[in-house]
Amino acid sequence: MISSDTTQHQCSLVKSYLLLTFIQKVFERDSLILEESGVLKTPDLYVEMVNAGIDRTGILLSEIKHEFKKYQIRVLDIQQNHSGVHATYIYKSAKEQFSMPMPAFRKEMYERMRAYLGLPTSMPHTAALPLPEKYRPEPNNSTPKPLRVVGRSWVTSSSAYKHKSSRPTAFAASKRA
Repeated sequence: MISSDTTQHQCSLVKSYLLLTFIQKVFERDSLILEESGVLKTPDLYVEMVNAGIDRTGILLSEIKHEFKKYQIRVLDIQQNHSGVHATYIYKSAKEQFSMPMPAFRKEMYERMRAYLGLPTSMPHTAALPLPEKYRPEPNNSTPKPLRVVGRSWVTSSSAYKHKSSRPTAFAASKRA
């Protein structure tokens, strides 16, 4: 008989595998978009940050795969639909199922992505942080003046801002396949 600790551990491994696989794909897609968009003035900085997230997920994914071998787990099929993410896997020659509702999957994915990018995970937006007292603006009773945009665009599609990937071309080609 399989103990509940073993069952919980195998489900945890499968769940982590699914989350890491989806996160890695999102990071890779976002990295390519940042590189090729031509909109950012300094895409290198953002691409480097996202690529660090890709590297972290890659390391964790390889650790999960090592655990899969150790516990004789093999994922056969992954399905994603509006209700959630579902996986069929084999655990010690027995076919098992894992499902996670989409809202919970997305929430955990988002939290992990923040962690892999080095961002705090306890709050959804940094804008939610209150400013310390010394940085808060002085109360002003006068009517605020609206900002004026002078005929200048901050967003440009100039090819001067396009950046070649530091990743091998085989990596980029495998993304398109």
